[in-house]
Order: sequence, then structure tokens, then C-alpha cells
Amino acid sequence: GILNSVGLQNPGVDHFIKVELPGMKKLGTVVIANLGGGTLKEYVEAAEKLSASDVDIVELNISCPNVKCGGMAFGIKSETAYKVVKAVRGKCSKPLMVKLSPNAEDIVDMACSCCKAGADSVSLVNTFKAMAVDIKSRKAVFDNVTAGLSGPAIKPIALRMVYEVSKAVDVPVVGIGGICSWEDAVEFIMAGASAVEVGSANFIKPDVCLDIIDGLEEYMAEENIEDLEEIRGII
Repeated sequence: GILNSVGLQNPGVDHFIKVELPGMKKLGTVVIANLGGGTLKEYVEAAEKLSASDVDIVELNISCPNVKCGGMAFGIKSETAYKVVKAVRGKCSKPLMVKLSPNAEDIVDMACSCCKAGADSVSLVNTFKAMAVDIKSRKAVFDNVTAGLSGPAIKPIALRMVYEVSKAVDVPVVGIGGICSWEDAVEFIMAGASAVEVGSANFIKPDVCLDIIDGLEEYMAEENIEDLEEIRGII
């Protein structure tokens, strides 16, 4: 797995819309903007700007720490997440996907609350809260002590959560967590995922998504699968 503690490093929503987005749109692909914020006001203001832009989908990252509530992430308690999603929904006309934290008190209840608040889809899971210790310095490796764990190490748990959530909600579920191959993608699809996201594997092989697409097509041909709906949620 991979441990990271870099926060959400980016130049801000205004820079993204003005400088980065035009180039992305020229590629002819769907652009999903991942939105994070430290306060409810930040979420709403940024969502309003993205709603007026050319992005196709807004992915609301509720794993961010709420600076007004002692740093607890917005995605831990269902009531807090509901308020954020509801407020953003009121200002965002774009399809709204909510990225869920595996550290939530109850991932299924969290997903249901977000859907009730207006989410068009949910993606899960974000990184798990973890840590590492340097036995030479006798200190935590990261200044913040804890860090986010992603990659293959979390896949079995992420898969279980996707399975449980997909059975509980009526919106598309996007699977995330340790997907490194087409086989991993198929597992998530069989567990109920409508689509998957690939993160950590890109650091190892930047074109891994192309491999996953090719492998998926070959698998479908070999298994005489004409449409992924034939195996989606089959578990």
C-alpha cells in the first residue's frame, strides 16, 4: 500500500477553471472535478463556480477536515455529511457524486444520507486512517502522525464496502481502492460498482488504465459477455 500525508495540494478552483480545464476539455473526455473544502462556505462557493464551468461532474470529497469542528472530517458523521451535500446540491446543477470516507461511523448509513441530501452517485472509498513509526528516531514518520493508506492493501475492505453500499442505494456506485488490474476492476463490478477509479497504481504505471480497459475487453470476449450489466452486482 501507499501512505500519504500531503493534503489536497492544488492551486485552487479559480486557477483550475481558467488554466487547467480548457486543456482537459480538448481531450474530449469526461471531466470530473474533485472538490474539497475546510468549511461549509468553501464547499458551497467552489461548487457554485464549478457548476457554472464546463466540468461534467462534481465529485464532492467529504473526507476533508472541518476546521470549525476540531478538524473532524465532514465524512465521519452522517448528519454532518448530509448538511454539506444538501448545501452544495442547492448551488450545483451538475451531476453530483460524493466521495465517501472508509473512516465513517457507518459507511452504508453515510451513503444513504448523502443520497437523501441529493447525491446523484457515490464513490468509495477514500484512504484509510493509518500511520507509520521510525524505530530509529522513535517518532512517527509523518509530522501529522497519521496518514492516508491506499493501494492494494485496502482492496478487500474497499470491495466489501462497495458491495454493501451498492445493495443499499439506488444510485450508481463508483468503486475505489487498490485497483491495479482488469481483474480488480471486474471484482468491483461484480460487487456492484457502475465504474471504478484508479489512483495509486498510476504512480507505478502511468498508463495502467489503458491496460485495464484492454484486459476488460479481452475478458468480456473470452467469457461471451456482451454488456457489463450481465455481471454487475452479480454477487
